[in-house]
Amino acid sequence: MKNLFVHIVLIAGIMAGVRGRVNAQTVQVVTKVVERTIACPDGLTQRISINARKADVQVRGWNRGVVGIRLRLVAKHTDRAVAEREVGYHQYTLQANGTVIELSNGFVIPQRAGKLQSQLKAVYEISIPNRALLTVNNSFGDVNLRDLAGETTVTFEYGKLNMNELTGKLTIKSEYGDVEGQSVNTTLVCRAEKADIILRDLGGTNRIQSRYGKLYIFPDAGTMDALVVTAERTEVALLPKNLDDFSYDLTAIKTQLYQPHATTDFWTRKNDSELLNYSPPGKKPRLQITSKYGPLHLMLFTKTDVPLGSK
Repeated sequence: MKNLFVHIVLIAGIMAGVRGRVNAQTVQVVTKVVERTIACPDGLTQRISINARKADVQVRGWNRGVVGIRLRLVAKHTDRAVAEREVGYHQYTLQANGTVIELSNGFVIPQRAGKLQSQLKAVYEISIPNRALLTVNNSFGDVNLRDLAGETTVTFEYGKLNMNELTGKLTIKSEYGDVEGQSVNTTLVCRAEKADIILRDLGGTNRIQSRYGKLYIFPDAGTMDALVVTAERTEVALLPKNLDDFSYDLTAIKTQLYQPHATTDFWTRKNDSELLNYSPPGKKPRLQITSKYGPLHLMLFTKTDVPLGSK
């Protein structure tokens, strides 16, 4: 009986392995790769415009007077012949048009072809002069920015924006798109709707508006100049490493304000609002946050990822 059980287990394992191999071969992926280099001798004034659709966009800065582009156009389907046919539906533009370098993608389905069957996606890998003027528009895909020092504008929805080592000027508009940044030291204007935002080692001058989301800010005492946040129905957490590195002007309207014990003497209540105005000795960057219908947390960041405090 024991041997019979062992054989049954072995057969089940073999069948599971076969099913796994069959499932792994189910989706066929067909990729077309386009590579291009466009001269960009004046990286300080050159405008680079990316209009992406169902794409992942990766942009990094470098110290060269050219834009390097690698565009992968992908089609996925269980029938390879279908994927090979429909990868041709991708359309793209990679060219200089006067003073603007235009990069865009989309897809066109021939009228005789009927309904699209494959899953189409584009992946950009782009290197640009790090002080160029960059505009990115994307939907249903992620955007990754790294080592940029010029003027950058990002508008996106239904995806995620990742940023690392940015300076210069930065404008973000997001709907249903999350934002995560590390070492962002810019003049930042951000408007987000239904988005979760995490900004670690945030410096520079920042103005952030958030509705229906989460906002966690880890300010950098060495690079932060100013912060103004207006939030509605958003959970907001401000997490400095040392309390006395900044001065605080916090207002929680029709919600709760959570704070460390060291600032309780500076807390007041006025009508339906809780207020905290705390300024340590010396001139410190001012962090101003107004949160309505969403909890506001001030808590020291020590070692956990995103700790939330209690009053």
